[in-house]
Amino acid sequence: MKQRIRIWSIGASDSCAGAGLQADLAVGHACGVDVGVLTMAVTAQSSHGVKALQLLPLSMCEAQWQALLDDGLPAVIRLGWLPAEQTLLNWLLAKLEGYAGWVIWDPVMSATRGGLPERTDPVSVWQPLLRRCDVITPNLQEACALAGLPANASVDDIVGNLRAAGAGHILLTGSNATSRVGQQDEAAVWQQDCFFPAAEGSGCHSVDELPGPSLLPEFRLCHPRIAREVHGTGCHLAAQLACSLALGYTLYDAVVRAVAGARQAIRLASGRASGYHNAWAGDPDDSMAEDWPRVFAGGQADDEPASSMAFSPCERPLGVYALTDNLEHLIALIDAGVDTLQWRVKSPQPDYPDTTRQAIELCRRAGVPLYINDDWALAIRLNAYGVHLGQEDLNLADLTAIAEAGLRLGISTHSDWEIARARALQPSYIAFGPVFIPLSKKLRYQPLGVDCVARWSQRFSEHTLTCIGGITEHTIVGLNASAMASAAVVTALAPGPELAQRVSGLRKLMPALEMYERGPISENC
Repeated sequence: MKQRIRIWSIGASDSCAGAGLQADLAVGHACGVDVGVLTMAVTAQSSHGVKALQLLPLSMCEAQWQALLDDGLPAVIRLGWLPAEQTLLNWLLAKLEGYAGWVIWDPVMSATRGGLPERTDPVSVWQPLLRRCDVITPNLQEACALAGLPANASVDDIVGNLRAAGAGHILLTGSNATSRVGQQDEAAVWQQDCFFPAAEGSGCHSVDELPGPSLLPEFRLCHPRIAREVHGTGCHLAAQLACSLALGYTLYDAVVRAVAGARQAIRLASGRASGYHNAWAGDPDDSMAEDWPRVFAGGQADDEPASSMAFSPCERPLGVYALTDNLEHLIALIDAGVDTLQWRVKSPQPDYPDTTRQAIELCRRAGVPLYINDDWALAIRLNAYGVHLGQEDLNLADLTAIAEAGLRLGISTHSDWEIARARALQPSYIAFGPVFIPLSKKLRYQPLGVDCVARWSQRFSEHTLTCIGGITEHTIVGLNASAMASAAVVTALAPGPELAQRVSGLRKLMPALEMYERGPISENC
């Protein structure tokens, strides 16, 4: 018997099962999450629209709450369509008052195909609920209605009014923009979902973990729009968000997974003759790279969401990728046959620029790519092969200058959100980590494990990839199933005897590492 995390879904039923409580049940089951439902209204609807709606009496809502409570409070409560009926709303607010978990609200204000009563409620009706919710996921039309603004209001005004009303975190969904996709010439319509963190003092759950506001407080999640009308995408997104939070993902990661899950539901939709199809729930872990958004800085929808930067690709697989901070060790690693090197000097001395120049020249002569850790300005000045940056470093580096100088770029990632941010920049390679508990330093991130690395490496195989963290001859065997063609190693390739044998041993234990003859490499791009 399996013990599963549980969420509650409170809202309206949907007789065609694409949205509402039925969508939450489908999403929960796809993600391995148990879902309890509290039905506040019953609808009769099809792909042609809502035919009828009937509110349940307060006594029945109370009976359902007590029945759910018999099995304990859930990890997350997900709210959907709610009646603008003051007695029912007051009852719900009183119930939520003593609840300490996340509350997610997808404020369904109308039906795309019509049939729901038109909302003419004053903004004050919803303000108490806004103040109680940790995350709201309205589309632009719904956000304008909640903010008491006309449909053509600016995003700044919408977010400002919602924050003034006490709203927590805001995920504004469904903005479209025409843009080039990467370096392709043809234009595509991008879907853009914009995230805004809660204002200080809002009283909702804060985001004090990584990834979080210290990296990007506001951001856009961009993905090419699928030209298909689908019923229930907003419900699927909110349900995926609730399930991901219940499963322990951070808010930023949960938002990325929610968008990926909603896109997956569109791609997998069940066809309807009306042309308005039914969303179909899946597990984001089983989705393809095309389902996952890319994260760009800023909360304003942009006509050019695709990055205009283009970092040159790696000339060959990264292979056995060693990190060093001194010339003697660097020379030994070159002689031992490593494929790629990183110059990572955490405590630079006065001779640091000169030793860095020597390291670059030594690697160039040997045909070994060398990436300079963090110090992008010096790497540009010395015409290095490439630069490696962490997530915090991305906030400080002049990425345009790095690209224009022709340097390659590698980026460290530790989570779904950080991968989405890295992919937006189109780097030369992406590094996943820590796979295992690092031996060389302490990190704030938990080990990913081989299953996670395998999923990521298969999903994002169009990128050059490597992984790092606790990789030794004992742990590298577990990476075989991931088909990872590179591993970055620190402690297991530390200075000492039999370095060449250690490099060779790592290769033999990880067959996916490419074998090739080292040859000349470009000075840079």
